[in-house]
Parts: sequence; structure tokens; C-alpha cells
Amino acid sequence: MTETFADEYRALHADALWMDRSGRDARLDVRGPDAAEWLQGLLTQDVRTLEPGQGTYAAYLTPQGRMIADLRLFHRGDRFLIEAVAGVRATLLSRLDQFVIMEDVTIRDVSETLGCLTVMGPAAGGVVAAMTGLAQDALEALPEHAQIAVGTSGGFVAASRDLGEPAFDLVAPTVEIAAWRAQLQARGTQASETLVDTARIEAGRPRFGVDMREDTIPLEAGIERRAISFDKGCYVGQEVVIRILHRGQGRVARRLVWVEQAPADPTVAAWPPGEAVHLGEKAVGTVSSVCWSPARGGWLGIAMLHRDATEPGTVVRIGTHQATVRALP
Repeated sequence: MTETFADEYRALHADALWMDRSGRDARLDVRGPDAAEWLQGLLTQDVRTLEPGQGTYAAYLTPQGRMIADLRLFHRGDRFLIEAVAGVRATLLSRLDQFVIMEDVTIRDVSETLGCLTVMGPAAGGVVAAMTGLAQDALEALPEHAQIAVGTSGGFVAASRDLGEPAFDLVAPTVEIAAWRAQLQARGTQASETLVDTARIEAGRPRFGVDMREDTIPLEAGIERRAISFDKGCYVGQEVVIRILHRGQGRVARRLVWVEQAPADPTVAAWPPGEAVHLGEKAVGTVSSVCWSPARGGWLGIAMLHRDATEPGTVVRIGTHQATVRALP
């Protein structure tokens, strides 16, 4: 662990640091009189119950129950904003557009005109309050995905917990983002990709395109408690999800888990993404994300494993080293 990374890690858990997510994610603006009902029939979460200023984490599935994307949905009063990883931008826009038939709904790709800065760490609320003029108490009381409007151009601040510490996303037109970025650059540390990935893995948050892909069912990724409403009506892919839960008692052929090698020597090379995981002589899956975890004192990865190897405490082999399976939170 380099000294620079150690400083970043300390800032994440004791102070605050920031990252620019403007090009990392896609943003789609969905509006029109039928927008809420239209999204209700497509996404796994209960959109209809969201009030302006609230948000949710959800998935968008194929009829076969496979993931097109996971996403955050923000109710902005007169519209909804969808945020997903940049890699699904074209696919998501195309598939959503195909489902606008008779509905009065308009979808716009605003990825180039809306930016996003994330401030994270225990001191993040105070930093964002000083930048925006919003009350720190109000910011720190926000539930995850809830938002407060800021600025004069439709921007907002949303609460996030993706990295295991309090965090706030500042979403606004790029001119305002540039001004905020200058303030953050003057204040202090910008998070590296290594730090962000480490925090994400330690928080047990899989990333689409890395740990979850187009052939993944949400239950395999373990995101059903965060991403799926089991009380709402029909949505695309629901039949597959319900069949697994009711007929299969939630059993899936494979599942995302942590794999941990701790204590471990940090000078030993990390498992490369895509490295096979073996139970005895049998290959049971692959590692998709890996980091050196200061909190655990060893290598920590996320891996999609066959259900024979997903019991917490199972000892597996990755390359020439043993690792222990842990359940994702």
C-alpha cells in the first residue's frame, strides 16, 4: 500500500475526498405525463410510490430476467433522471425508446450536459454544505438516493452509500460542475480509481460490466433486497424472478460472493480479474474485482461462483493461493 493510497484511504474514513463522475456514468432524462407509470412497468422497483425528491436503486431486465442495467432513479418532480454506468448508455437508450409506444413520454440523453461530482467521507456533509449553501443537518439526514435542489439550473445533491461511507453526489449542468470542481481542487484530495474501487469492493457493491453482466440475474448478484420491490405489479422479467423465489426457494446456480485472503503479504501479486476459482480440482467460477483491503489486511475480491462453493467459510483456490468465501452484505 503506497503512502499516497494510505493518505486517500485515511481521508475516506476520517475526513473527505472527492471524485469526478461526469464521464463515468450515463444520465437519461425521462419526462411526460405518463413517465411514472411507464417506468413502473419496466423497472424492478416501485416507481409509483416515489415522491419528488426521493430516489431508488433498481434494475432493468430482459423478459428472460437477465440484466440490461442496474441504475439509480431520481424523482425530480417534473421528470425522472436515470443514472447508469456509461458502458450501457447506447443500449439503455435504445431499449427504453423501443418501449415508448402510445405513452406520452420523452427520453433525452443528457450525459454530455449534466455532470456529477461525488464528495465522500465522514466530513462530506460539511464540505458540500460549505460549497452549496445547503444546511449540513439537512444533507446528513437525507436517506440514500434522496435529493435536495441546488443552484439555479435544476441541479441537486443526492445522498449515496455506494462506497461504505457517507457521500453526496452533486448533479448539475457542466458550467456549475466546473465551478464546484475548482472549489474541490483547492480544498484537497481527489480520489484515485484504485481508492474508489477498493472502497466499492470493501462495501460489497458489485459494478455492472465488471461483476454483473448481461447474462446475470439480479438474484445471482445478490442485489434483490436493494433493487427489487416484491409488492409492486408486473415489470419486464418479473416472471423469472418470481419463479426462482417461489418455485426454487431463491436458489440460483451461481452467486456473487467475496473471496478473501487474509492475512496476506501485500507484496504478493493480486489475483488478476478473470482468474479461475477452484474448489478442489473443479473450476467453480472467476474473480471479477480485486483489491488490497487495508480493513482486512489482505486481498479481497468479488467472484461469481457455482452454488457448491458459495457457503461462507468455504476454502477455495485462486491461482496457487487459498482464499475463504465470505457472504456479500
